[in-house]
Amino acid sequence: MDVKEMQRIVVLVSWLVVSILFGVLTKMLDFVPFLGDVFTRMGIWVLIATCIAAYSQTAMRAAIHTLLFFLGMLTGYYLYSAHLFGVYSTNDMKYWGSIAVVTPFLAVMVWYAKHSRYLANFLPALPMGVMLNLALGVGLFYFNVNYLEELIMYVILCVIFYRNPRQLSIVIILSIMVTGVIELTPLSWFFVF
Repeated sequence: MDVKEMQRIVVLVSWLVVSILFGVLTKMLDFVPFLGDVFTRMGIWVLIATCIAAYSQTAMRAAIHTLLFFLGMLTGYYLYSAHLFGVYSTNDMKYWGSIAVVTPFLAVMVWYAKHSRYLANFLPALPMGVMLNLALGVGLFYFNVNYLEELIMYVILCVIFYRNPRQLSIVIILSIMVTGVIELTPLSWFFVF
């Protein structure tokens, strides 16, 4: 085994160890009023996954790093939950585990949304639309900001994917459309959790 392969293994093991510790920390934050609420909702995880994927060196690394992060984080979270309470919700574990398995594919899309000149005009609308959907309550005759924190995270996603004013305008319009599609289809049930 050469030095580069050893370095890659060390990086991957480091990702896994840090993510397990992050999972334990997340469970500890359940007892902190504001942070426990934010880390229970999906928005922060969309933001973290987007950051990991967008700032990875390659699409493959984005996929591997996000998968390792979520698998490690869930492992730490549920092992610590089992240690504290002796039980944990298998339904929650299945839900978040299925999301973790899908994250490599989403991470590749996010990586291309950040790094591809052409795809940056529409692909960022997917994670941004999901975040906007998490932030807002939209109905036929109403519009409400449900979570200010997720709205701030939406602005952070705008900064992450920004290339120029024209591109950002297009992506914002498309993200609003994605939010509408989520609200008007059964996809909205997926994000209720």
